[in-house]
Amino acid sequence: MSVSSNKPGYLPYLHAFRGIAILSIIGAHAWSVLGSVSGAQENNPDYIWLYSVTETVFHGSTLFFALISGILYTRVLRGKSWGHFFRSKAAHVFLPYALLTIFFTVLAWPDYLAYGKANGITFFFPEELSKNLVFGQVQTHLWYIPVLAVLFLCTPLLNALLKPGKGIGLLALTLMPLVVSRTPFPDLISWKSVAFFLGAYAFGIYLGERLEAMLILVKRHLPALLFLLLAFTAVNFLLFRWDYVAGGFTSLHQSVVYSQKMLMAVLILYALHAREARLPNALMVLGTYAFSLYFLHFTFVWLLSEAFAKHKSAAEHGHPQIARPLFPVSDRDLKPERFDRPPDFHYGQ
Repeated sequence: MSVSSNKPGYLPYLHAFRGIAILSIIGAHAWSVLGSVSGAQENNPDYIWLYSVTETVFHGSTLFFALISGILYTRVLRGKSWGHFFRSKAAHVFLPYALLTIFFTVLAWPDYLAYGKANGITFFFPEELSKNLVFGQVQTHLWYIPVLAVLFLCTPLLNALLKPGKGIGLLALTLMPLVVSRTPFPDLISWKSVAFFLGAYAFGIYLGERLEAMLILVKRHLPALLFLLLAFTAVNFLLFRWDYVAGGFTSLHQSVVYSQKMLMAVLILYALHAREARLPNALMVLGTYAFSLYFLHFTFVWLLSEAFAKHKSAAEHGHPQIARPLFPVSDRDLKPERFDRPPDFHYGQ
């Protein structure tokens, strides 16, 4: 889903922010998966410090994508017919998602059959493919696409909230994730997760026609906003360091993550706008291919981490570690350890 500089509504600093967003998401997975497959997460007590730093920086970065989607709706697609809007999303988001899901499900099918034979379970390809499409199960990070589908379906309602009361309804939705927290792995898809990301999407729609005012506001209150960001970042780090994972309707930790990421987003946009004439070309390229990288990056992260684990095992024990499946079978039928992550593995996105 690329953005061309010739398209109306194109903003170089927003495009560069897409590059930062995908780097953050890749960073979340790269560090998390490496820590898991290397054994450092279970065997090295000092790993908690690296884990806390990387999760503080990267966990929740998918919120950036939701925010950007909202801004792009207001800047680029608002005013066009709803038919055009949904056709655009179908062509640029859901068609690639469907094709990749079919490809990965076919590739994983021998694992399904082997697991089914070992555990007395019968798998039916159409049923498993349907679940993978609806719930984004074929690879863990693809849970976001079904959530995004619901956000897009809500867009007509959010658009109707843009004008009444100067968008106060959208601002109310923006605050909703402070109360309604996303559900953690492995139950990543839920109405609570939709509500959590709907807040960031609504904020993006609100900001889309107020970006200039937002930049002025950030400039005016920059010291205070930087202080707030540092405070939320410090609290976020401590909560990861203490392994605080709250259950229930509201999670203090997820409220902190949301606040930190939204503050980080507006400050990054402000900084990129200030450097708009000299934005790094690498960020612009990453911004162009951000969604393609989102779809494909996890495969490469996993394969590289597996290669590292095999090399480490061979060096320590004289034989390589047996490769673990890249594609998990249905969540419904697998034991937690099948996912090769400990129960407290946050799997930061």
